This record gives sequence, C-alpha cells and structure tokens, in this order.
Amino acid sequence: MIHKNDIQELEILKHVEETPHLSNRIAAQKLGCSIKLAHEVLKKMAGRGLLHIKKVHSRRWDYFLTPKGISEKARLTMEFLDFSMHFYHEARKLSSQVCRDLADSGVKKLSFLGAGDLAEIVYLGLKEWGLELEAIYDDEKKSFLGHDTQLLSDLVDNKHGAVLVCLYDPKQPTANNYLPEGVKVNDNFHWIFN
Repeated sequence: MIHKNDIQELEILKHVEETPHLSNRIAAQKLGCSIKLAHEVLKKMAGRGLLHIKKVHSRRWDYFLTPKGISEKARLTMEFLDFSMHFYHEARKLSSQVCRDLADSGVKKLSFLGAGDLAEIVYLGLKEWGLELEAIYDDEKKSFLGHDTQLLSDLVDNKHGAVLVCLYDPKQPTANNYLPEGVKVNDNFHWIFN
C-alpha cells in the first residue's frame, strides 16, 4: 500500500526532475497542504539525501535530485504503478460483481455518482451485464463517455433507482461506503468498495 507521504514525495521528486525552481509555496500547491508543512517535507527530503539545495540568493533556492533522490523516485514510481494496477484489478472485479448482482435482482438501468477513473472501470461491468446507464452525477466533469452529466445536487431528485457510487477517497481509495461532502446516504446507493 502506498502512503500519502510517499505520494507527496513522488510529486516533489517529479517536479524537481523537471525544474530546479521550487518554493515552499509551489510545493504547498502541489501537495495540497500548508506552506509550513511543505517546508517540513522539503527539509526532511533534503535531510534524507534525496534533494540537493543550492541557494541562488536570499529569496530563491533551487533543488536538484541527488543519486539517492533519483533512485527513490524510481522506487516510488514503481510502487505507485503496482498499487494502481492492484486498484484497477480489484475495482474491475468488484464492480463486475455489483453489476451482476444488480442485473440478477432485475435492475435494467442505473446511474453513476461520479464520472472519473473509477466510473470508467465500472462502465465495463455495466456493459458486461447488459445494464443501461441512465444518468451520471458529477460536479467537476461536464460529460462522461458521450453522456452529459448532472450536478450532485440533482441527485436529491433521483427517481431512477439504483445508483453506483463511482467515487473514492483519494487518501484511502478502497475505504468502504465513501460519499462526497454534502451527499446523503440513500437506500438506492451501491458501492464498489463495500
């Protein structure tokens, strides 16, 4: 299992590989954290010998990967790819089973809550078991595989029946029964990771 701090370090190492210009503010934006926390992450990475820091002037410091940093980036990349493949296979297997169970119970149409990567995986199970996609609810994406999406707030008026939750917590991708903030549990919801 890849941990959040591993993903943070990988983001920093990828950035430094592309450009030596990295401020605490840029690091904070990349990591989605406070400037103080970003500074601590950079300091720890330098302390572990992953980054070499060169002071250009009082307000600019450039960062470079050390040989150890290059090696760590390769290790983290492989670990991330391994986790991604495991996640894909697990999501594919579980989503196919959920779609099968719904089809066996007489469901013909269903809706998706979320239009991201997981929805694309779930769509394979939907097609495999002859189900029809009725609606997609997502606030960030306007369309999904040629279908227009509706806002999450429109889900309150859902009269369609079964809704597959195709969203996950980025911090814990396989956590059970995840819902985005503001969406209330509904008896028609079905989760991939349950």
